Amino acid sequence: MDATIRYTRKVPIWKFIGGIAAILVGIYGLFNLEFLMLVPILFGILMIKTEGSEIDLESKTYRKTLSFLGIKFGSWNSLENPEYISVFNTTEDITVRALSAETTNSFPIIVLNIFYGRNKKITVYKTKDIKDAFDVASHIADALLIDLLDATAPNDYKWVDKNILRDKGELVYID
Repeated sequence: MDATIRYTRKVPIWKFIGGIAAILVGIYGLFNLEFLMLVPILFGILMIKTEGSEIDLESKTYRKTLSFLGIKFGSWNSLENPEYISVFNTTEDITVRALSAETTNSFPIIVLNIFYGRNKKITVYKTKDIKDAFDVASHIADALLIDLLDATAPNDYKWVDKNILRDKGELVYID
């Protein structure tokens, strides 16, 4: 039985199709000895690549992964005495540059962090869906035998009853 928990951010279908199309156009151009066609290939790779994480429960290790067409890259690190997993809202900044112009857009995102060694953290998952975030956090908390903290409301952190969340899918807080 595989004792590794894997989570990989999903690539939207439109992005996947666009990335494959860019790669195919680039490959076609390379067959015609147009070396400038490396640009669409690189663009396609950037569109299709995705981030994720893996936690090996047997060896107590983790790795952040970059994945391209199911092939994952990343180095394994030790997971020392995890204390709890936190679910919180934040924003993700995306900067777009074009010649002399630059703009930064912020998008809301929910991040799952495993805390260990008092205040050290590992980001293991990012999503836009609150239900998905708590499902993944519950799975990781159960597998690592750690607590689950709801930090989605600023300065109002609450411990979640993992049993009720797992059994009924409801958020019930422990006082």
